[in-house]
Amino acid sequence: MNRTTATVAAATFAAALLLVSCSTTTRAAPTHQPVFAPTAMPSLDGAEAGAAEFVRFTQEKGTPEQQAAVTGHVTGVARSAAQGDHRNSYIATDYPQPEEATMRAITDAYLAWAGPADDAAMLVLYTAAGTVMGGVELAALRSPAPASSSR
Repeated sequence: MNRTTATVAAATFAAALLLVSCSTTTRAAPTHQPVFAPTAMPSLDGAEAGAAEFVRFTQEKGTPEQQAAVTGHVTGVARSAAQGDHRNSYIATDYPQPEEATMRAITDAYLAWAGPADDAAMLVLYTAAGTVMGGVELAALRSPAPASSSR
């Protein structure tokens, strides 16, 4: 597959993933500015250590699908510097281009690992070549906080 075809395929897949992850809810729209993903995995300190922690968590607490998608495939997990009221999170993998189910399993594992207090607005997944394989607006996937949690 040539570079143009790969880029178009990745962009199409990312758009499809965003559409699939959208749902009709009564939740208010996020208040942060639009989020844009870097076209290549950022070189951030601690990405390997973040990957080791993420893989360890997934091995201990993840579903079998999450364990299969993450273990042996995630090579880096990093977070951007604060961008106003949010951050982005990035996951590097050794996949050339995984199936949608694999990407969803990685995303679900990330949400479990990061927890509800995580301020990441977007999760961006990268291929083995370092190109974007997909990006997900995390607010649409997070469960709303229970009403009893406010004090």
